[in-house]
Amino acid sequence: MSLKKIQIESLLSEHEVDFSPVQSNESEQFKRLWLVAYAARVKKETGVWIHNRFRWHGFSYGFQSAVSGSDALTAYQSQWQAPYVIFDEEDTWAYHCTSEKYPDLTSSRADIYVAHHNMKWTMVFTHEQPHIGPYLAFKSKNVD
Repeated sequence: MSLKKIQIESLLSEHEVDFSPVQSNESEQFKRLWLVAYAARVKKETGVWIHNRFRWHGFSYGFQSAVSGSDALTAYQSQWQAPYVIFDEEDTWAYHCTSEKYPDLTSSRADIYVAHHNMKWTMVFTHEQPHIGPYLAFKSKNVD
């Protein structure tokens, strides 16, 4: 499930996030970097980067390690403030963002990926919350 641009822009504004659209070529590059950082084990074990339609299934099916639920949200919001990018599952939008506090996008009931600008960590809000997700994962240097 995804939000339309107007919906995510409204939600970001509500959370006092400064944002600007990511250009399409840069967006594709950023999403490839995300897959390499957070879906390498999915690719290694299944032969595809995205398992069962959603990038976040790499975490929910246990291919990639992640903190989940309220522990993930707490750890995410305690990360050192830095620029980040957000994008949706359907690749319809992506934004460069900065804010004083990382936004809790749980209320969106959509699949939203938040990633530190250098892929140090990623936070994934899912349409399945509160039953499945959110997930916070940290970039791994090795894929066993």
